[in-house]
Amino acid sequence: MTKNPNINQTDIEIRETIGLRIKQVRQQRHLPAKTIAGKLGITRSALTLIEGGRNNVNAVTLWKIACLLGCGIEEFFPDPAGGYSLSKRDLALLEREDKKVVRWAKDLFGDPHN
Repeated sequence: MTKNPNINQTDIEIRETIGLRIKQVRQQRHLPAKTIAGKLGITRSALTLIEGGRNNVNAVTLWKIACLLGCGIEEFFPDPAGGYSLSKRDLALLEREDKKVVRWAKDLFGDPHN
């Protein structure tokens, strides 16, 4: 199996999207990064790196962030491409809403219709 060179870029884009969503929720709730970082036991700059998509964040930290922000953890994630077992028609419909999600799924797992 040949490794897809787009996977690294796709991973970066997914991480950036998750980080941006964390930041958006935090800002909507008017919570300073320093306050959230302090409650997490990390520095403000570490939280900024997560929100900027430059650092991976583990599941436990995501759960803690969701608790502190008073939201569901699902708010941080783009909708998956339906388990990636969609028909060509389903993929086309999804692609109209969020082209990145379909491209990410294809980059990571290949095109299921080829």
